[in-house]
Amino acid sequence: MEVRRLTVAFACLILCFVLVKCGTVASVKPLGAGNKSLSFSAGGPVAPVYDIDMPLPYSVLRFRFGMNDDTDAHLGLHPTMALFGNAGFDLGLTKHFIRNSGLRPGFSGSVVLYGFSDFAEVGNVRVYPECSFILTYDVSRRFPVVYLGVENMIQFTEPYVIPAFLLGGEAALSRRLGFSLETRWYAPTESGDDRVVDYALSPFGQGAVGFVLGVAYTFGGR
Repeated sequence: MEVRRLTVAFACLILCFVLVKCGTVASVKPLGAGNKSLSFSAGGPVAPVYDIDMPLPYSVLRFRFGMNDDTDAHLGLHPTMALFGNAGFDLGLTKHFIRNSGLRPGFSGSVVLYGFSDFAEVGNVRVYPECSFILTYDVSRRFPVVYLGVENMIQFTEPYVIPAFLLGGEAALSRRLGFSLETRWYAPTESGDDRVVDYALSPFGQGAVGFVLGVAYTFGGR
């Protein structure tokens, strides 16, 4: 029974990525030239793990760097995958085209490349491109931004594009430390039925709803 539960837990983590990528949005607001950020996020679609409905504990550790006042680059590692003998990373670039002003939302676009490989067979690498579009709204100094958008993962078999709709917010604990919370509707164009995992939240029987919590520390620069 214990082996079966571990197998199901591992299947949950794999499907969390196969369904659509996990982790919070890499760059909601621009860092500014020379600034750096280290973030950690965990979560995913809500599913039964050890008979308890909870967000799948898929984790992402990211380093972000402000290339200029409107462009951020990031590199992410996926610790949960490493626990099961798999290497996972993501490398991306975010351009913040418009800043929020009154009723006009801020707007940004990102391109990201995800790569995964078995530690035992390093040549067995799978790569997934992704593009995303995010709208942001400044709220207050303590709760600086709410955001919504869509991420589109691209794969080389049907379905070729897997979207995820998201709504989230970031709050400041101090000048450098903040946290974020996102809710996501993963793969709303795909049926949530007949999966290895029985997703607890599957609106209209499509995809799966999940939650991701993140914390970030900003440093360096000006």
